[in-house]
Amino acid sequence: MFATLSARLRHGAVLALPLLALIGCATPTPEPPVVASSTREMVAAVDRVDARTRTIVVRGPDNKPQTLQLGPEIRNFDQIRRGDRVRLHYEEAVAVRMAPRGSRMEPETVVGAARAEPGARPAAGAAAATRAQVRITALDTANNTVSFVGPSRVERTVAVRAPELQAFLRTLSVGDRVDVAIAEAVAIRVEPAER
Repeated sequence: MFATLSARLRHGAVLALPLLALIGCATPTPEPPVVASSTREMVAAVDRVDARTRTIVVRGPDNKPQTLQLGPEIRNFDQIRRGDRVRLHYEEAVAVRMAPRGSRMEPETVVGAARAEPGARPAAGAAAATRAQVRITALDTANNTVSFVGPSRVERTVAVRAPELQAFLRTLSVGDRVDVAIAEAVAIRVEPAER
């Protein structure tokens, strides 16, 4: 189930991202988006399980205890045992492109989720993709930060870490409009302890 879920989330989040960025564009030959993606995975060992509160305490590579509250979306909680491994997989992708002059992009968010079948090992996953057009309000290419105002009319400042997005940042000017699409996917599964 996890391999299928992970593949579905990955393909939905990463492969469709450039298409999300271009939906609703007004020009017949749109500029291709700049896309950056990253994947992180963490594996931790289950140290304690509290069925009453649906919490587990895990220890990751740093051996520090961390308490996780597992809601009802994590099916088959009663199968989790001390010594089991919890694997958390996170993927993020961002696509950006200069908005064609005079174009408008209505903001849109798509969300999906999946969870383990009854009786299977505990697992769950979720993915979300958002697209919107933003207006650049400030740039700091020395520190790789950009400020912008989106559809909510709230100014945000973000640090740009991906080299391909840093290169895109250097092409911008205050007042530019940029089409942005962001996709995130997270999956968690519990694996039995090695015996």
